Amino acid sequence: MPNTEWPKLNGLQIGRYAEYYAKMEFASYGFDVYASEVDDHGIDFIAKTKGGRFLEIQVKSMRQTNYVFMQK
Repeated sequence: MPNTEWPKLNGLQIGRYAEYYAKMEFASYGFDVYASEVDDHGIDFIAKTKGGRFLEIQVKSMRQTNYVFMQK
């Protein structure tokens, strides 16, 4: 049974959980998922569509819901 006591997890653990969750979601929709060995460009993983297009994915996670997204 997964640990859902979020306050007991540190920031690194929350981030890793979110990244693995995102990978599983992409895979469940039929994407091929490739893990990045080195995170030097802010890319967490690459997803390949059925049409052969590659997507560079960066995952962000948060605990609080007072976040506002603003595009540059």
